[in-house]
Amino acid sequence: MSVEKSPQAGGEFLHPASQILIWLAFAFCVPWLRPVELSAIVLLFSLPLLLRQSPQYLKLLRRSRWLLISLILVYAFVTPGVAAVAVLGTYSPSQEGLLSGGLQALRLLALLATLALLLATTSRDRILAGLYFLLRPFALIGVDIDRIASRIWLTLHYAEKAERVGSRRSGEWRERLQTALHGSSHEMVSIKLEIGYLSSPDYAALLCSVLVFGLLLARGVS
Repeated sequence: MSVEKSPQAGGEFLHPASQILIWLAFAFCVPWLRPVELSAIVLLFSLPLLLRQSPQYLKLLRRSRWLLISLILVYAFVTPGVAAVAVLGTYSPSQEGLLSGGLQALRLLALLATLALLLATTSRDRILAGLYFLLRPFALIGVDIDRIASRIWLTLHYAEKAERVGSRRSGEWRERLQTALHGSSHEMVSIKLEIGYLSSPDYAALLCSVLVFGLLLARGVS
């Protein structure tokens, strides 16, 4: 398996590496966002995704549903406070716990909604190009980033094929993936990534992200 790099990727407002960095910055900012701000973000990003019936978002919600429910229940029954159901006495979930659990679930939904938007608006190869761009500095210390990119591409490729085939043959994709990773497959796959470079809008967006992160950090500290 080989990875080909193209120096220029046109037609994009932001480089995928910038989009990934902005999402990571948002993930760091989530603990300092207020419930109203989180609710607005979830509504703003979830509504268009749900109207479009985005498969990425629906898949993320389906796989995270038990985690969301568990967050609310654990906080509701572990956090001390006023009983939400008075007749249950000490066995009742607390009002403070329900609020805390709901806040944690809201934070997770905000992360899922923004991640789903990134996946819905950026192709798999562009996401991989962004990751490759971010990993390039590690090549200076001997990290084989071509090998990492190949493994990520193969994992995503066979996972998508398994989803299209269905659950009856879903176990086969792991065997094919291991075969491809260990080089025992006769099929030669060449990946062409348009790496490109950061432009003025990228630097402006990253600078705004840093400023917002700093403001939220200062608000949280104060």
